[in-house]
Amino acid sequence: MWDPARTAEYFDEYGEQEWTRFETGRTPGLSLTTHIRMLEGYVRPGDRALDAGAGPGRFTLEMLRLGAHVTALDISPGQLELLRARVPDVEAMVGDITDLSRFEDDTFDVTVCFGGPLSYVLDRADQAVAELARVTKPGGHVLVSVMGFAGAVIHYASILVDLARRDGPAKSLEVARTGILQEGEGYGHLTIRMYLWEELEALLAPHGEVVDGAAAGVLPHLEADEPEIHEMLEEFEERLAYDPGSRSCGEHLIGVLRVG
Repeated sequence: MWDPARTAEYFDEYGEQEWTRFETGRTPGLSLTTHIRMLEGYVRPGDRALDAGAGPGRFTLEMLRLGAHVTALDISPGQLELLRARVPDVEAMVGDITDLSRFEDDTFDVTVCFGGPLSYVLDRADQAVAELARVTKPGGHVLVSVMGFAGAVIHYASILVDLARRDGPAKSLEVARTGILQEGEGYGHLTIRMYLWEELEALLAPHGEVVDGAAAGVLPHLEADEPEIHEMLEEFEERLAYDPGSRSCGEHLIGVLRVG
């Protein structure tokens, strides 16, 4: 079940590593490119935007670059301290995406919940999506990303084999059957729900129209200092990210909901 206190404690301690995860490879670097491309498609100059689960402000800064007026919210006071150090003029507040009652209905033109907050809230994910949709104006968009099951299996298959040898295959098979990765030695940093695309679509669909989606982080993290090689990898990632056949295969899955 969703444990906001444990999650806040973890990310308070995790600190600056949440900002550097794309550079260190904890999250594939090209995943950032796909997330930003999605923002560029739906965030407009002058929009009032909510960055729900903002962390240290990676996507807050991108929305500001696109001309939006951003409110940032996160469960972790420590992460918000890092955000305020980077963007001191942004309104930032501690909060839980499963309860956005501080905001009135139809407050925001666009609401963004990137980086996996919906995966962390586990059994409260439907309530969280309902809240994200409620605070978004009719015709506005909710952009979310969740942890991807297929991408995790593809990228960490060798670790799965090692864990199965250590603990037996039953534990890993339970992850495959439920999508729940329990916190524990060698498994997850926090308990999360991982999704296939059809599962994310089913989560979003009751709250509006699912109008777009992509896989982010289809390719594993690759070091390439040569600009031409980096551009090549970005093109590979882009073609795979938007192909319907590989939509489940990112470490993160992005979905876009248009609120009715």
